[in-house]
Amino acid sequence: WDRTRYTMRRGSADRDARTFRTSPSRIPIGLVLIAQLSDALSCPGGTVPWWLPIGGGPDARACISVADASDECLGYLRRNLAVWDGYNAESLGFPEPPTAGNKISELRVAEGEGVLRPARRRGTDAGPGVPALPDGLSDGIAGQTVTLALESLKYPWTLHLTKELFLEYVLPFAVVNEARSNWRQYLVSKLEPLISPLNDQSLGPDATVRESAEKVTEVIHTVNKGLWDAVGGVQFKAGKTPLIYDPMSVILFGYGSCTGLSILLVCALRSVGIPARIAGTPAWNGDPDRGNHTWVEVYVPGRGWRILEAGPPRGEKDLE
Repeated sequence: WDRTRYTMRRGSADRDARTFRTSPSRIPIGLVLIAQLSDALSCPGGTVPWWLPIGGGPDARACISVADASDECLGYLRRNLAVWDGYNAESLGFPEPPTAGNKISELRVAEGEGVLRPARRRGTDAGPGVPALPDGLSDGIAGQTVTLALESLKYPWTLHLTKELFLEYVLPFAVVNEARSNWRQYLVSKLEPLISPLNDQSLGPDATVRESAEKVTEVIHTVNKGLWDAVGGVQFKAGKTPLIYDPMSVILFGYGSCTGLSILLVCALRSVGIPARIAGTPAWNGDPDRGNHTWVEVYVPGRGWRILEAGPPRGEKDLE
């Protein structure tokens, strides 16, 4: 996910959007400045706070349609698929490349919930108003991933999140080459009770970077402390990679080595809008006999990337 830097395309974000957290000098023609918001990241129904192509930075955002934001997210994921995922792009939920003038996604309602589905699939003319394919064949983890990742932007601790960090370290459906699964939906349901007391909107639209950093740090520690019991009890067990290291396998078996636990924690943090990634070494000090290790890095506003150990191995440690 790091190998390609992304440049935001101009689209409907600079037309008919509601802007907040931006200075008057940076407002494009046609946008309306919202001077005060009761919530840090408040947008009308059917829209999400999205970054504007006018200089970058987390303060230049507008409320744009979920469909437009979803279209951009799906495009980003599709362009940056790992080689091995490219062979399964359709089953992962990616539509065929769009033709000129067409979007690659649409928002449909399935079973009473908003679910993003590809507008077109190989061998079909599916489009707006066309019924989904039977037996769930129109679904895939890409659509569910985008829908839930965009929903995480509602959390006040994402106030100083940049677009690049969101696309690279919150949005992706995988961390490395682990098995692909719909972990985000499950983790959101398990983590919501843990983080709901923190979602008190105490961070207003004028919150400082320092205030955001304090809230992000609180969320990180809350997730790392409560995740393992919330998913049924997960413990550290050495020597389980690569046999057990994708998040759902770790949850099912109830254990994993440092790599599996780190991947699970990264996925959990991403599911609540916290940029996270894994790092590691195959040999301490270049000596394989000293062993290997994988750990987590989280991004804290104003402080950059910080190192964090997944909770079960040796107890939670402060961010370093």
